[in-house]
Amino acid sequence: MNPLFTFILIGYLLGSLSPGYFFGRVVKGIDIRKFGNHNTGATNTYREVGPVYGIIAGIFDALKAFVAYFVAIKGLPLDSLWINDFASRLSTGINPDAAILIGLAAVAGHIWPFYLQFRGGRGAASLAGLCITVLFFTQSIFAFILIVSALIFRIIDSEVITFEAPARKLLKLGGLIFPLGLIWLPHELITRTALVLFVGFFAFDLFRFYFPTLNTGYLKLRAFAKEKELKRFSGYTLFLFSVLVISQLFETHIAVASLTFFIIGDILAPLGQKVFLPIKIIREKTVGGALLIFSFAIVAGIFLDSLTPLALSWKLIISGALATAVLDQFSFLIDDNILVPIGTAVTLSFIF
Repeated sequence: MNPLFTFILIGYLLGSLSPGYFFGRVVKGIDIRKFGNHNTGATNTYREVGPVYGIIAGIFDALKAFVAYFVAIKGLPLDSLWINDFASRLSTGINPDAAILIGLAAVAGHIWPFYLQFRGGRGAASLAGLCITVLFFTQSIFAFILIVSALIFRIIDSEVITFEAPARKLLKLGGLIFPLGLIWLPHELITRTALVLFVGFFAFDLFRFYFPTLNTGYLKLRAFAKEKELKRFSGYTLFLFSVLVISQLFETHIAVASLTFFIIGDILAPLGQKVFLPIKIIREKTVGGALLIFSFAIVAGIFLDSLTPLALSWKLIISGALATAVLDQFSFLIDDNILVPIGTAVTLSFIF
């Protein structure tokens, strides 16, 4: 039997342990899946069983993927007296990048525990724990992007927050191909790709402005379109314009940092509207949104510095994160797809 599949099974079994469900049974004598948001996650445990139990469940859920990942890379403590070839491979562990699959198996176990008719939690806490784990162990930034994509999908799919045009968030994450491409791919290939896409979206915008029926049909795609784009160029067009400007006018490390910080911040900032410090600053902008943009930009900068050939100083990371968070507060003046990435790049170029 392949050791990888054994570790995946171990990861799934670890992840299937659902403290929220057991707390509900033991403390309240209920199946918490029949109450609240109908799952075994920490949020539902907090509401239906009690704050202390919810916090414990949240910590436990966040540690599941970490433990599964750690077991996979370190191996199992098997007795050397009876060890055979297969057991030997289990005791030595597997590649840190491949071990991400074991972490994901733990998340799957949390969401679909076999003994609860495959009805568990939503997996956001477990995925968040896996993201943090990957920060310290993996050598692949693309693996990190995969984990973040899964986390964002779970957040979008949750009842905690409703994103405007949710599919745009995942498409925006795909925009990381441009800053990451500037690191590993020929510069000309990235700029030509951005140019072709920009021309395509620009032409489409012009056509829909000229043909009202087409424009109306586009706006009905609420997962991808925004109401404000009725008479304005789409965010896709403006973002690609920024990619072209930044990739042509700024040094690679500044271009990569400014685009990456904007993408990550733009995706996760809406959490500050309902979940984290929803205190308004300017119009719909909140304290929580600004802090989340700043925090996640710093995390993204750490990943860029540690997992790519770029050498980003702490000064550049903090300055870029701060510029991104501040400029986002004024995106009611100029579209954030233009103001934030280009403004951050300009700010960094003056400082460095």
